[in-house]
Amino acid sequence: MKYSFRRAFFWLGIYLVLCLIPLFIAITGPIPEKRDFWIEFGVALGFLGLAMFALQFIFSGRFEKIAATFGMDNVHHFHRKMGIIAFVFVLMHPITLILANPEFLSYFDPRINAPRAVALSFATVSLILITVTSLWRLSFGLNYEKWRLVHGVLALALVFIGTVHVLQVSHYINTLWKQILLALLMGGSMYLVIHTRIVRPWKNRKKPYKVTNVQKERDDSWTLELKAHNHKRMSFETGQFAWLTINDSPFSMQQHPFTIASSEMDNSLLFTAKSTGDFTATWKDIEVGAKVFLEGPFGSFTPKENRNLFLIMGGIGVTPAMSMLRTLKDKKDKRKITLVYANENWKNITFREELEELKTLLNLKLIHILNKPEDGWKGESGIVDYDLLKKHLPEQHNDYMYYICGPEPMMDEAEIALRDLGVDWRHIYTERFDIV
Repeated sequence: MKYSFRRAFFWLGIYLVLCLIPLFIAITGPIPEKRDFWIEFGVALGFLGLAMFALQFIFSGRFEKIAATFGMDNVHHFHRKMGIIAFVFVLMHPITLILANPEFLSYFDPRINAPRAVALSFATVSLILITVTSLWRLSFGLNYEKWRLVHGVLALALVFIGTVHVLQVSHYINTLWKQILLALLMGGSMYLVIHTRIVRPWKNRKKPYKVTNVQKERDDSWTLELKAHNHKRMSFETGQFAWLTINDSPFSMQQHPFTIASSEMDNSLLFTAKSTGDFTATWKDIEVGAKVFLEGPFGSFTPKENRNLFLIMGGIGVTPAMSMLRTLKDKKDKRKITLVYANENWKNITFREELEELKTLLNLKLIHILNKPEDGWKGESGIVDYDLLKKHLPEQHNDYMYYICGPEPMMDEAEIALRDLGVDWRHIYTERFDIV
């Protein structure tokens, strides 16, 4: 994947066209008599909001071509931002109409049409719940599995009710061909959820993995070693991730993304995680022989170009770097590598011993930075900021590719600092995971 303004504007243009398709359908052919501007504006907001919610299924469907084009980190943030905009458009649809003409309140009156009033009220509540629980999931105490179920069901219901609402009102969608076309478009978007949640696990059921080792690491982290059971191991590129389901069946809501930490050359797959959430806290109790299903690989946090690497990692976010370093070691690759690795203290540096060994096998410059250093520490301390990166940035810094992974505040600070130091933004790649 390569970043460029041309690619960005091209795909944003495609997205805009897709958002406008329902409106194009509505205004094609005979157009009903013109109404008050604010009524027509409110209707347009509804069409746009419905289209944007339908398109959300593309960006949440784990499609490899989408991720390879934009990068998984960018896809995640785009999905989040567009979801907020879609929320505003859909919510402003009834508000604008009611303010323009209070008679539209009758759509929510069960005495006039009970099924319609219940459906639209449910859709409105669903719209608010989807947005609120997405922005403040942890504040509501929702674990990832419950949120994922609620999010998916309510999103499907919202698009379905919205489509039925458009077809029933039929002010613009007033001919059979328009109704069929809109139904096919919205139905196709909803199928993407079914494909991700049902079709893929069904295809994946005959490709299980077995846990062959559970290894304790520093900083309350654990590594699972997996081997393919009666099938060929998935191929992946260093820096990619997969979704794990530790269950006898792939049909489970307990599915989480983790970076593959092993070398591309290994027969087994390694995943390392810190015990910070409901799911990862169970890793230490997983028994050898447990069945695991993987979906992937995904992501484009991959150094495909034969260029020097500058890696900025924090805590357990070092796992993609470990995959990169292990792969480069196995390939006997001698390119220049700088690893800036931030941790709280020396004792909790995950993979500390292995990194010291890799220094002797690779052209690797390893820089540890400790937030709470012990007495006598002579290395870097504090946080990854402008001053620290300026000190260690290579002189020909645009000969390097930059990869950042770790706690979000560290990533934000590092990314801004690199750009302030003159690093080309097209050389900076980030990967954020906040699901535990």
